[in-house]
Amino acid sequence: MERQNYYPGTDSLYHGLVDASGIDGSHGSNGMAGMPGGSGAPGSPGTNATQSTHGGNAREMRVKLSRRMYHDAARIEAHCLTPSNTPSKQEWLLQGQDMILLRAKGGDGGHGGHGGNGGDGGRGMDGVSSNEYQSGTRGGSGGAGGNGGNGTSGGNGGSGAYVEIEVEEDDMDLLIPIHWDVRGGIGGNAGTNGVGGRGGRPGHGGKGSGSHGIGGADGNAILTAGRYGQPGNARIQVHMKSTRELGARHNFYTSRYFFTLVDFDIVDENEDGIFEPGEHIYVQNIRIQNTGGMPTPSQPIPMHLVASAWFEVYEGEAAFIPPGIPEGATVTVKDRLRARIKYPPEPWGKPFREKTQIEFYAALPNLNGRIIRDFSGKRDVVLSYPISVETIRWANSVLPNTKMSMVWVITNKSTRALGRSSEQARNVEYIFRGNRDLTADTDLTVTDGTNLERMVEIDYLAPGDTRTYTQEVVVHSSAETYKHHNFDLVLYLGRPRSTQRDVVQVGNLKVQIASPFVYQPTATFLLVVNCETTKQQIVSQHQLFASLNVIYDTWNVSLYGGYTRPTDGANILNNYFGKGLVLLGEDFDFFQQDGTRNAADMIPPELGFTLANHGTNILFIGKPLQSIDAWAKAVTFPQFGADPVPFKNKKEIVVGLRAAGLHNPGISVPISASRVSRTKGTFEKRATKTSKLLKTKFPLERFQIYPGLQDPNIVIVRQSLPVANRLMICSGPAQSVNTLDSLHLIAVVSSLPIAMRMQILFAMTAPGLVVMKAGETSSVTDLLVPQAIKLSAIHELELEIARYLHEAPWPHRIETANTANVHLKSFHEFIGAWPWEPLDQDRTNLIMEIFAHVLRAVKLSGFGEIVIRFGFRKTNMRNYIVTKLKDFLTARTPNGLELVKQLTVQAGDGKRFVKTADKITSALQVPAADLATRWVDSFHEESKVLNIEESATCQAHYISRVNRLNADNAAGQYVLRELVSPYPEIIVTPSS
Repeated sequence: MERQNYYPGTDSLYHGLVDASGIDGSHGSNGMAGMPGGSGAPGSPGTNATQSTHGGNAREMRVKLSRRMYHDAARIEAHCLTPSNTPSKQEWLLQGQDMILLRAKGGDGGHGGHGGNGGDGGRGMDGVSSNEYQSGTRGGSGGAGGNGGNGTSGGNGGSGAYVEIEVEEDDMDLLIPIHWDVRGGIGGNAGTNGVGGRGGRPGHGGKGSGSHGIGGADGNAILTAGRYGQPGNARIQVHMKSTRELGARHNFYTSRYFFTLVDFDIVDENEDGIFEPGEHIYVQNIRIQNTGGMPTPSQPIPMHLVASAWFEVYEGEAAFIPPGIPEGATVTVKDRLRARIKYPPEPWGKPFREKTQIEFYAALPNLNGRIIRDFSGKRDVVLSYPISVETIRWANSVLPNTKMSMVWVITNKSTRALGRSSEQARNVEYIFRGNRDLTADTDLTVTDGTNLERMVEIDYLAPGDTRTYTQEVVVHSSAETYKHHNFDLVLYLGRPRSTQRDVVQVGNLKVQIASPFVYQPTATFLLVVNCETTKQQIVSQHQLFASLNVIYDTWNVSLYGGYTRPTDGANILNNYFGKGLVLLGEDFDFFQQDGTRNAADMIPPELGFTLANHGTNILFIGKPLQSIDAWAKAVTFPQFGADPVPFKNKKEIVVGLRAAGLHNPGISVPISASRVSRTKGTFEKRATKTSKLLKTKFPLERFQIYPGLQDPNIVIVRQSLPVANRLMICSGPAQSVNTLDSLHLIAVVSSLPIAMRMQILFAMTAPGLVVMKAGETSSVTDLLVPQAIKLSAIHELELEIARYLHEAPWPHRIETANTANVHLKSFHEFIGAWPWEPLDQDRTNLIMEIFAHVLRAVKLSGFGEIVIRFGFRKTNMRNYIVTKLKDFLTARTPNGLELVKQLTVQAGDGKRFVKTADKITSALQVPAADLATRWVDSFHEESKVLNIEESATCQAHYISRVNRLNADNAAGQYVLRELVSPYPEIIVTPSS
């Protein structure tokens, strides 16, 4: 069933309707089903269906269209000159894309009826069983089934009719919204014959059953679907005013006109090939073809440009489609459309380039401005200025007493020369100025300039030509370090035929005055800064490190173009294995390469893996970034290393990994092994089994498991970064990114190896070990440092044990004491850091608190751990740790065994035991929400099983990262060697 007001074959609804359609035929009624027979009686036959009727033929329609103006709005009048189903005169006010439908469609034929089914025959009467008084009788036969009734055929569809539309020559635009429907009616579907009834079942008796009844016959009428009706046709009659004096009063057409846009040209105002802000853009040479069956209207039809965010149009301006385009003819519009290109909201740092679209349309002014559907011109255009600064090169960070050059290239992208001496006489000039406020600065001097400003005029720049310019800036020896200076490069372009000029581009060149790198062999930390690092950040970091009473070095990746040491080209990070590495993690410009970078982007993934595997905990300070997370993922799951060593099965892989030294510290190249399964099973199943075995044997190691590239049946195991190695990020407080608080303190402390932390703690005086109470000051002070060291040690030891026990298989025993020593690296480093001397009371209190948390981490729970015990990894780990604690305490105190008993009581007291997170929030005054969201301790903790596509994707990402790193290094070295004098130096202090 069609939707109301829906025009078939289009996506439109009609607004007006003139209807002379045929009436739809009626459907045949279905026959009634026969009644079943009584005992042994036949069923009654089904009745026949009634006949459907044919659809009615549409009636001929003649409609004359005219226009009536009412309150400055055009209304279409339709005068029906022949009888129809609608009033003889109708009138519509059309809006938007409303349509008028002239419908002379044949009526649809009715569907045939279905014959009734025959009734079933009755069951035969049962006979009498024999006895001593009478003989038995046979059961009666079943009744015959009734015959099925006949169905009827579908009715034929009616024929569509002839439609004639009359219109005056001046009103030919009224044909645009007119559509007609002269289809023949749809034939009705045929009915079906009724099915004969089933014969009755026989009766039972003493001498046997009767016979089955005969089934009724099905209806036997020959049934056909109705035929589709013949379509009608339509004709347009135009009363020609222009040719009446020649005797040709009427012209007849079988279809209306259609406008088809063939092509058009777009040119800029000064014809230099650039569509620049402020000038006009022209649409011209619009070529239009009439693809219909009659001439276009006798009035010109205006076309208008569409106003947009980038184009300002002129009200009242139009180009006109000429009248009376013959059918099949193509014309070129003489007029042209123009619009003014708007200026950008503000000058761009990069060359202005905006891809947009220019569009025009045609509208019928005498039909309420109706837009001609399916006729519009659209084309993409690129807006830009004819001149731009395409590349700028400068050093983002420089040392005092340095001369630096800033280099940029100005390009004329147009087809006409620019400059005062050019034919256009369009001025081109730039101004280079410092610190924006144009005041004198004692730190810097701009050569060939006055008051930190220099203006240069370009006299002539040929079409397509480029010109390189250099500006020297001298940094005084007394310049304040970690102060930022902003230079503006402002490019001006004169307007065509005008004395005015526009700012077409403003580039900001930001420079940081840095400090040289001073290498101290005894440094505990390396702090990595960049060109965005502020003075406040440096002061805050210094206060934090000073509170730890440690020596630290500072390396600026923007000053040295990465981590390459200028003296010999070695990577400076190789000097900091096993120390703390703290990187300020904000994004910064790196020698004008595409996109921003952070300090991690300069570290090759293989070096990051080596650093972490040598015990270097890496901490990022700043807001969490996706790029840092991606780098951490690349370091955690390396895509480099030696070719896999082949083994026969997964158990041999485990033995081979151990033999290759998987547990040895300081591995730089990941160990890989492979096997080909001799058993059936998919790669996924075999990889899952291998993963579970590795989890059992190497609980604190990560692996990648993936299929071989050449043979997908091969299971390859590649070592990844162990879980114990920590990659951390600590974001700043919401109110200030430059201020470090106590959460940064514990994060920085946690980036040191645990043994080094304890050495710092032992070096502090006894009063520093006093437990800080909640409510005291939360600033980073000497009083907070012991608390931070203690809490960081508890946190790391708890984390190590929790990861060792995570998803532990059962049954599982600790194979050897050496295995436990290898897995619990932090625990053994912590114990080994304590001097072999008797414990005083303060250190006894400290070690007891830490040991209580360690013992709490292996507290047994549940039926299996408490009652069964044997075979549970936690049970074995608890026994192992208790032994280690007993050995430690008895060796250093006379009452060691008593202290072990106290530890057991403290660790088991759930009511009085305080979690480490609660201790951190209480002691360091860190809100619980900040601890959960600001400090992320370790990324990507689980091993991964990759399919071949995922493995290839990881490899492609690794190659892309390495290629970008090489390009960045090359860009940095070019700037430092060519644009900075002297080359940034480093200072090495003598070893103590």
